[in-house]
Amino acid sequence: MLGILVRWLIFLHVLSAFTFYLAHGTAAAMTFKIRTETDFVRIRAMLDLSASTIKIYMFAFAAMSLTGLTLPFLTNIWNRGYIWLSIVLILFVAAWMGQVNEKQMQQLRLLVGLPYMKGNKVIPARPPASPEEVAALLKRIRPVQWAVIGYGIPAFVLWLMIFKPF
Repeated sequence: MLGILVRWLIFLHVLSAFTFYLAHGTAAAMTFKIRTETDFVRIRAMLDLSASTIKIYMFAFAAMSLTGLTLPFLTNIWNRGYIWLSIVLILFVAAWMGQVNEKQMQQLRLLVGLPYMKGNKVIPARPPASPEEVAALLKRIRPVQWAVIGYGIPAFVLWLMIFKPF
């Protein structure tokens, strides 16, 4: 019976990871494209599209986390180093992404005249800033860095889960 439960939890863990990356793909694509935009209407549309999937990918992340933290209890592998390293790396990615989102994307929403989040609070839209201020912020966005951290580190965690090196 435990074996069936473990298989189901692995299935749900992998499914939630797929769901997370599918839903979060809008944000990733937007991060690469938005740097070249100057039209506030297009920038607003991209930011809103990216934000439209947040509930889905946050639910998927929660499901992935819950199953990922439950499985080591059922399989008695808390003594394995790769489990602990995986948890630390995923927490780092989540914290880093949250911090960068707060500093760059929420600031961009403010500058183009959209409602934005400050912590967990929604702040109403304000009049847009100048195109020069928006362009300066867009130049600071580093989508390759986001991809290395948001895709590369989880890919390494996947490697750890498959190969269990230590």
